[in-house]
Parts: sequence; C-alpha cells; structure tokens
Amino acid sequence: MLTSSELINLVKGYNPKANANLLRKAYIFAMEAHGVQKRASGAPYFYHPLEVARFLAELKLDVATVVTGLLHDILEDTKVSFEELEEIFGAEVALLVEGVTKLSKISYMATEIHPAENFQKFIFATSHDIRILVVKLVDRLNNMRTINHIVSIAKRKKIALETLEIYAPLAECIGMNIIKDEIEDLAFYNLHPEEYSAIALKLEKIRNKDSDFVFDTKSELEKVFKDAGINASISGREKKIYSIWKKMQKRNISFEQINDIIAFRVVVSTIQQCYLSLGIIHTHFQVVPGRFKDYISIPKLNNYRSLHTSVIGQRHQAIEIQIRTEEMHRVADEGVAAHWSYKNGDVIAEKDNSRNNVWIKSIISIIQTAGSPEEIMNYSKLEMFENRVFCFTPRGNLIILPYGATAIDFAYGIHTIIGNTCVGAKINGKMASLRTALKNGDQIDVITSPYQHPQAIWENFAVTGKAKSNIKKIIKAREKIEFTMLGLRLSKYIFSLKNICFNEDLIDPQKNSCSSLDKFYFNVGKGIISLNRIRNIFPKSENQVDVYENYLYLSGLTPGVAVHFADCCHPILGDRVISVLVPQTGIVIHTTSCSCIAKNEYDFIKVKWNQNDETDPSFIARLQIVIENKTEGFSLITNIISSNNANITNLKVEHRGIDFFSLLVDVKLKDSIHLGEILAALWMCPAVRSVKRI
Repeated sequence: MLTSSELINLVKGYNPKANANLLRKAYIFAMEAHGVQKRASGAPYFYHPLEVARFLAELKLDVATVVTGLLHDILEDTKVSFEELEEIFGAEVALLVEGVTKLSKISYMATEIHPAENFQKFIFATSHDIRILVVKLVDRLNNMRTINHIVSIAKRKKIALETLEIYAPLAECIGMNIIKDEIEDLAFYNLHPEEYSAIALKLEKIRNKDSDFVFDTKSELEKVFKDAGINASISGREKKIYSIWKKMQKRNISFEQINDIIAFRVVVSTIQQCYLSLGIIHTHFQVVPGRFKDYISIPKLNNYRSLHTSVIGQRHQAIEIQIRTEEMHRVADEGVAAHWSYKNGDVIAEKDNSRNNVWIKSIISIIQTAGSPEEIMNYSKLEMFENRVFCFTPRGNLIILPYGATAIDFAYGIHTIIGNTCVGAKINGKMASLRTALKNGDQIDVITSPYQHPQAIWENFAVTGKAKSNIKKIIKAREKIEFTMLGLRLSKYIFSLKNICFNEDLIDPQKNSCSSLDKFYFNVGKGIISLNRIRNIFPKSENQVDVYENYLYLSGLTPGVAVHFADCCHPILGDRVISVLVPQTGIVIHTTSCSCIAKNEYDFIKVKWNQNDETDPSFIARLQIVIENKTEGFSLITNIISSNNANITNLKVEHRGIDFFSLLVDVKLKDSIHLGEILAALWMCPAVRSVKRI
C-alpha cells in the first residue's frame, strides 16, 4: 500500500510547492472515515481511493484534484457531511468531492431514477469543473480493474455496458486515451468474453509468427531517420482488442482482412519535423492511397494532434504510422490532464483547456432547448460520439460536425438564428438543398431570410443534437398554439353543422379523457379526437337540421404546423380546395381536382380562407425554373422573388447541365394573383428560360 509520504513525494516530484500537510490530512481522514469497510475483493476499502489518488498524481494533476481522489467516496459511503468536509479541506475540495459524488449516483442502466435526467445533471456537474470528470474517469478505471471480484455476472455486465457506452466516449472527448483504451478492453471482456478471447488468441498467433516484424520495421525506420539527420523516437504497438473488434463490426470484415493491426509511432521535436518526417516516409515506402489524415492542421475536438499515414512495409504488409511531437504525444494519452504544468512549483496552465470544453458547451446548449430527458440523452450522445467532418464558412471559419451532417446542421453550427432562418445553401459555389450531406473540406454559404422559420421536415435530415433540439423546440411551441386554435375552430364548425350556437359549457373535457378545454381542443385539432366523436356529443332533434354549406375558416393559422398544403397538388389561395383531418397531422388541404382525394379515409371538411381578414395567410407554391448556368443566375432569381414581397422556403437543384440547370423552388406567397405577378416577373428575367408552377 502506498504510504502518505510516498504519495506526497510523488506529488512533490512535479510540484515542489505542493501542500504536503493537506495531502497528509486527506490521507489520514479518508483512511479513518472508511474504517473497516471492505471492497468486494475483501481488501480494505481505503485501497480504492488511494489508488485513484496515485493515478491522478501520476498524471501530475494539482493538489486539490489528488486530495479529491482520496476523498471522492467520503460523502457517499461515510457519515461525513459536505459542511464538515468544507470546514476541514476548504470550499474547492468540498465542491469537487460533491461533484464526483453526484456523478457516482448516475447509472446509465438505472430503473429507479431516469437515466436521461441523471445524464442532464452529469453534464451540468462536469461543465462546472472538468476536474470532476477526470476524477470520475480514474475512479471508473480502478473499478474496472477490480470488476472480476463482483460475483453477479449481471451486475458486471451492467457496469461494463455503462463504461463502454458512457465513460469510454467521455474519456475520448477530453482526450484521455490512457484511460479510454484500458476501460474499453476491460468492458469488452466482460460483455463479450468469447469474442475477446478469439481476437486475443489471433493476436498471440501473429506475435509468434511475426515475432521480428515489429523489431525489423522499427530498425528500418530508425535507419531512415538517422540517414535524414532527424532525431526520432520510434515505437511499435498493436491495436487494442476492442478497437479491432469495432473495426470488424463497422466494416463487416474478418480479423484477417484488417491490414493495419500493427501501428508505429514516430515522435520528433517540432511541428516542422513532423511534416518533414512525413515526406521522408512517403519517399521511402509505398503509400496506401486515401489513408492520410492531418490532425495537426485540423485537430480533433479533444485537441488530439498527429499525422496519420499508412504505407506498405516489410513483407508487403500495410502499417500505420503516426507522427507527432512530444507535447502532442502527451496530450494524446492524457488529454485535458496534460494541460496542468508547473514552473517553480506554480501552476502555469489553465485547469480547463477551451478546446476540450467545446463538446460540453454544445451539450449545455442542447439541454437548454431539448424538450425531454430522452432528447437530451439522444442528442448529447450524437454530439459526443459521432465521427466528424470539417467544413468552412466563406470567411474560412471552421465548423466541425458529425459524420453525415447536412447543410441545415452547418447553419445551426454557425448560430441558432442562422439555422432558424436558413432557406438554402451554396456548397463550394453551387446551389444545394438543406438536406445535402457535407464532406470534409466543403465550403458552405448559408442563405437566410427574416421571414423563414424552422420546418417540421427539417427534423428528418438534421443530424446534430443542436439542430434537432432547436427545430423540435420551435415546432412544438408552434404546434401547441396552432393545434389548440384549430381544435377550437373545428369544434365551432361541428356546432354550426348541428345548427347549435357554440357554447363551451356543452363540452365536457373529462368525458374525452382531457384535463382541460385547451387539451380537448388540442386533441381535436391533431385528429386524436375524431369529428364523428364530437358530432355524437349532441343527439339530433326534429328542430335540428345539418347545414352542410357551412365552411371552416382557417385564417390566422400558420401553414406547415396545424394546416398543411398537400405536396401532391400544392394548393394556394384562389384554387378550389377541400381538406381532410389527418390524425397526428392536422388539416391537409387539397385542390378539389387532386387525384389523391378519393384515396383518403379521413373526415372531409369544406374550408375557406377569409380574404377580408386582416391577418396575412401565406401559401407555398412550387415553381420549376430553368435558368442559364451563370454565376449571377441564382441571385437574379432570388432578387425577383424578394422584390415581389415573396419568400423562398426551400430550393433544390433538380438537374444541372453544361448550359442550363433546373431548380425546384418553394415560394411563400399570398394568393394566386400574387403568384401570377411573380411568374410574370420571372419570365422577364433574361437568365430564365422557362418557369411554371408544378
């Protein structure tokens, strides 16, 4: 067991001014507080916090963090109170210990407490001080090292799954690969022991068969660098078992098909030598195409920096080579912990590196906009765990997004207001729809309009948690108002058909499983309560005659939320229309000539827009515009539409040719007269070859 003097000497080795009295006091306090408590292995419980503190000291963390390691289970497992801890060790240590205690109560698979609600608390606690997460990760590492002492297989699997799905990705997020790699393999062994053993056996066979491969390759690389006059430290290593298994699953390949199981690391003095080393390696070895990655120019979100390349080495075997400096190497292993450094005993680096907190800030934004704990969990996991693409604004600002992200995600990545008001995008100078998936290096110019607002369909192709949560938040707020208003209108409509004066006293929400009238109206508007059900509330009498010429006036309702214009016929004001009430959707308006009407099984409703109403209803008309393939063509189109007081809500390049390209443009306008004015103006444009409503 590590003595208090040995722990103090370990900390003093990198921080000569460390508070030895505080460390000694925490050591004795933790040992006495845990007393005769035992771990599952039968060892004294104090061994666990001592090992956590030792690991933190080996990472050269500050005294408060090492002390927190010694005390991290005090509040949860002993009778010591927060106030007592604060009085003895100060506010900083007490708050850190309290933060770790809160994280300890989080269980991803818990049934008694909602996991998403716990996850929300987890992020807030982590955002307060990143050291809380560091201590918790080291705590989990030590627990995984001793997990075999837990008798229950089900409990071991539960802990392992939680480790693999939450803690390992979090360790990666803050760059602590020294923890991530080990806990991944330990968790994988407990979840899939047979697969683990099979891969381990194959790795052992490779070691026996190619015992001198690593030595020979390392020797060759050392000679190459010596001849080039570069002092480089070279080492070879195998990929971790879980990393191999994950690659097999992702690519659907066998172990034998993985050609870069052995990786070599080249550590040099400067960034310039990194790029010089890359040139030397590519000159000496045959390069594997498409396998070069420059994480120095564009680091990962966790601040990982390195050059990666794959080449054909000895025995015609592919090898991966990573090139980095000493500083990059330390950050690659220790992540955020590498940003603590000392000079003459004083801390000279910030505790929280800003780049390491990018993901936390993003998730905090999600928490503030997401509507439910489940959304927070799902969107946050998206934000943290996905592979990334790197895209740029026209000014060269870098926006980092998950793999598969679209132009709408890019817009929200710039700013929430940009996302809420975007109508289209230029990708590498060419028009593209908001659903276009982005690639590394794309330059995106987002086109916005002050009249635009998020559309429900955006949720179908948004990928990032920030985009999804913001879209859903605005849509839900609008839905509640719009569906409630529509339900009120529909209720009045049914009353009029029954020739009954509308009276809310005649409606009993409780009989319709609704807690209030507003809830009743909302369910009616959304089609959850059918119109036939409302009709049956009132029995017919001899003095009541249905007045079928009545209409439902929909002025004041926002198209696209509770009222929808059918995509099959795109009706606008001036067209003869009829509507259907579709459950969970609302009113869908068709032209009377639409062929889809006959296929509907829902309630038909005669609708009219009150043209004398002071409100300004908007309609979407889809136009097909063929324009010359010139740089100013698109700007001419958008200027014509905006100058005629209309707004583009969506734009898609239908076909692109050498001389012409065809656009599908959804335009928000007032009525058929307004449409005619826009069509006439477009026909007058010299760049337009044809335009029609479809």
